[in-house]
Amino acid sequence: MDDVGEDFAARPRRFGLKLQLLLLLFVLSLTSAVAYSAVLYNIDRHDIISGIDGRLRTAAEAVREIVPDGYHRRIQDADSIPPEEFAALQDRLSRFAERADLVYVYTYMRFGNEIRTASTSATPREVAEHSETPFFALYDTAPDRLRRSFDDHKVRFDEYEDSFGRFRSIYVPARAKDGRTYVLGADIALGVVQDKLVQALKTSIAVGAAMFALSMALGWLLVDRIVQPLTRLTTFTRNMGQRNFQPDETETAAMRAISRKRADEVGSLAEAMSAMIARLQRYLVEMEAATAARERVEGELSAARDIQVGLLPREFPPFPGRGEIDVFAMLESAREVGGDLYDYHLIDRNRLFFVVGDVSGKGVPAALFMAMTTTLFKAHAGSSVTTGEIMARVNLELTRDNAAEMFVTAICGVLDLRTGEVEYSDGGHEAPFVRRAGGAIERLPKQRGMALGVFDDAAFETARFQLAPGDALVLFTDGVSEATNAEDALFTNQRIEAALAAAEAEASAQAIAQGLAADVRVFVGAVPQSDDIAILVVRYEGA
Repeated sequence: MDDVGEDFAARPRRFGLKLQLLLLLFVLSLTSAVAYSAVLYNIDRHDIISGIDGRLRTAAEAVREIVPDGYHRRIQDADSIPPEEFAALQDRLSRFAERADLVYVYTYMRFGNEIRTASTSATPREVAEHSETPFFALYDTAPDRLRRSFDDHKVRFDEYEDSFGRFRSIYVPARAKDGRTYVLGADIALGVVQDKLVQALKTSIAVGAAMFALSMALGWLLVDRIVQPLTRLTTFTRNMGQRNFQPDETETAAMRAISRKRADEVGSLAEAMSAMIARLQRYLVEMEAATAARERVEGELSAARDIQVGLLPREFPPFPGRGEIDVFAMLESAREVGGDLYDYHLIDRNRLFFVVGDVSGKGVPAALFMAMTTTLFKAHAGSSVTTGEIMARVNLELTRDNAAEMFVTAICGVLDLRTGEVEYSDGGHEAPFVRRAGGAIERLPKQRGMALGVFDDAAFETARFQLAPGDALVLFTDGVSEATNAEDALFTNQRIEAALAAAEAEASAQAIAQGLAADVRVFVGAVPQSDDIAILVVRYEGA
C-alpha cells in the first residue's frame, strides 16, 4: 500500500485539471466569439447589401420617371435624339446620381446583338474632362447578366468591373410604347460597398473579442473556485494513501469545512470522500480477515486435491511385469478439485477392471461424490459376476441418502488378458472408441443404462467385444467432446475420431492419450477450461 502511495505522489501532473478546464474554456470562448462574430457580420452584411440593393432599385424607378415618356420609342439610330435633348436629359440624370450618391444611372437598348446607350448620367470628372458617354454609344463590354435581362425580362443585381470602374448594379427591364425592351440601371461604386462591409467586419470582430475577454475573465474565476477545493481533496487523498489510510485530524476538519461551505457537487464529493475513507478503513479490517479465511480455504482445497489425486492410480506403466497391456490415464480439473474419475486394477491375475466417470457439477461437492463413487467401484469390482451387476450395486449405494440429488455417468469394463475379450456396461456415459491395430477407428454401440444415483432399481446391460493385439480402447469424459473454443464451437466426437486416426500405428497408450489432450488444447486456444477432462487408454498387447 505504501509503495502505491509513493508512486502516486511521485508522478507530477503536467497537464492538470485547472489547465484542462482553462484550455476548454479558451476553446469554447473562442469558438463562441468567432461564431457570434460570423453571425453578426453575416447579419450586417445582409442588411448592408439589402439596403444598397434597395437604393439601386429606387434609383432605377426614379430613372423611369426622369426619362420622358415616349423617349425610347423614338430611338432607332444615332440621329434619333437631338444632341441638345440628350445633353439636357444627361444633366438631369447626373444631378440625380450625385444627390443619390450613385456613380451612374442609365438606360440601354439592344439592336440585334449590340447594346446601345439610350440615356446616361456623367460623373463630375467626366463633365470636367468633357468625356461624357454620348448618345447611342456601343456598350461593347456589357456584362452577361445585362444581356440575360434583355432576354428573359428579369430584374438582376450584378457586381462587375469594366472600363468605367468596379460597380454593384441593378438591371430593371422595361418596355417602350412600341413594345421594344430597354433596361433601366443604376451603379454604385463597389468600393463603397466594401468599405461598409469592412466596417461591419471590424465591428463584429470587436464585439466577438469583447465577448471572448469577458468569458475568459468570468471562466477563470469559476474554474479557480472549482479546482481549488478539488486540489485540496486530491492532496488529502494522496496523503491518506501514504499513511495507509490512517486519518489526520487537520485534513479531516478541512474536508468537513469544504463539505459545509460548498452546496454543490464539490461539497458532495468532500462528504462522500469522508464517508468513503471511513468505510475503506472498515473494509481493510474485514479484508484482512477475509484474506486469512481465503488462505485457509485454499490450503484446504489444495489438501483436498492431493487426497483426490491420491485416490486415482498415477504411476505409469502401472503393471511393469505384465506385457499383455499398456495403460495410461490423465485427469485435468477445471477447478482445484473436480468430479471426473478413472480407475483400473487387476481383479485377479487374468482380468483388468477399468472405469471412467463424470459427476454432475464441479468443485468440492463433485469431488466428494467422485471419491465415494471411486471407492464403491473398488469395493464391488471383484465381488460381482458381471459389469452390469457392478453398476447396479454401485448405483444402489449412491442412490441411498443422496440428499444433494447428484449423479454420475460412468462406463466400466473388464478385460480378459488371455483372450482380449472385453465385458462392459454403460451408465449414461460417452461411448468409447476402439483404435484397431491397422489404424481403423470404431465406436462402441451405446448400451441400455442410465446415470448412477438417480433410481435405485435402474438396470444395466452387459455387452462384450473383442480386442486384438495392438488394439487400444479409448475412454473419455464430455470435457473432451464438449470442449469449446472462442467461437463457441465444440470439439465433437468427429474431432476425437480424427485425432485418434492421426496417431502413429504403434503409438503407446500414453502417446494416444496425450495426443488427444494436445489436440483439445490447440482447438480451445486461450479459452479457459470449462469442464473437467479425463482420458483412459487401455492398449491390449496380446496374451
